[in-house]
Amino acid sequence: MTRRYWETQTNIVVPWHSPLFSSSISSLSFLLFHRYSSEIIMTVNIGSESGSTNWVFIGGGNMAAALIKGCEKKNFVEKHNIAVSVQTGKSAEKWRKQGYDNVFTNTLEMLETYPTAIYIICVKPQVFDEVVSSWPVNSRPKFIISVMAGVPLKTLSEKLPFVSGNTTIVRLMPNVASSIGFSASTMCYEKNDKIENQEVFVECARKFAECVGTVELIPERCFNPAMAIGGSSPAWTFMYIESLADGAVAQGLGRAEAKRLAAQAVVGAAQMLLDSESGFNIESQHFGLLKDKVCSPGGTTIEGVRTLEKNGFRSAVLEAVVATSKKADDMAKSLSK
Repeated sequence: MTRRYWETQTNIVVPWHSPLFSSSISSLSFLLFHRYSSEIIMTVNIGSESGSTNWVFIGGGNMAAALIKGCEKKNFVEKHNIAVSVQTGKSAEKWRKQGYDNVFTNTLEMLETYPTAIYIICVKPQVFDEVVSSWPVNSRPKFIISVMAGVPLKTLSEKLPFVSGNTTIVRLMPNVASSIGFSASTMCYEKNDKIENQEVFVECARKFAECVGTVELIPERCFNPAMAIGGSSPAWTFMYIESLADGAVAQGLGRAEAKRLAAQAVVGAAQMLLDSESGFNIESQHFGLLKDKVCSPGGTTIEGVRTLEKNGFRSAVLEAVVATSKKADDMAKSLSK
């Protein structure tokens, strides 16, 4: 995919990840955006600014690290265009040893240093108020990505004192597999035709998320249940795989072999659902079709299914999703006070 630019009367064709594209984002002066089957054509007034867009991460924990490394791996952003705020000097030194020079232990100092950037709020929701108090009140950012569970768009808009009617805010929730590029991320935003070039920023957020896996753009009313299965379910899946291995070990199989077999079985099953070569259409067919293919009449697998059903397997998983989603709802209510 390429992006074509016009500055005054000059036609230029450059890749999506080039510094020229980044600098045009930082100028925040897009005029028109069209999508075609083979390319995206954007009419841009690049203006007088030069250089590349800075991606400013408020929070330098595991998720921020996964997102940053994913972006670097896909050549979406370079180290010198990344700024990170962390809580301790020890954390800052760890980042610097990995080649990041723009590391701060004072969020306010970082935000004052980068008054024009793409800002990623990547902290626990419990410290959101600290983020608010650390932001320069005269700041007027155009684009913010929030990677916080349980903090809805309305709360972000109301609590961040600098947010204007021309600010695009995107909520993004990756998962732990971001660290290896296999995240199942959830993303939402509030469409507002009055916001200048909002679709450009949303597309940029999507590309950012795709650096670490797949992303589903959904309405915010569905964000918490989607987050439950996309963001929280890896923990439950680890428990399931562990239980598979434990069961085999109980029957005499070696621990190492049991873990490898259990993990690969889950990977293979998921891939059959996602890969059309298996003959399964995830958009229109029920998962039970593949389950039934494995269950021979009177066989071993159906006996295992019977035991799982007897012990409430489906119900336990379903209730875990509902409980996680409701917890996120409760967090949103508490943060809105």
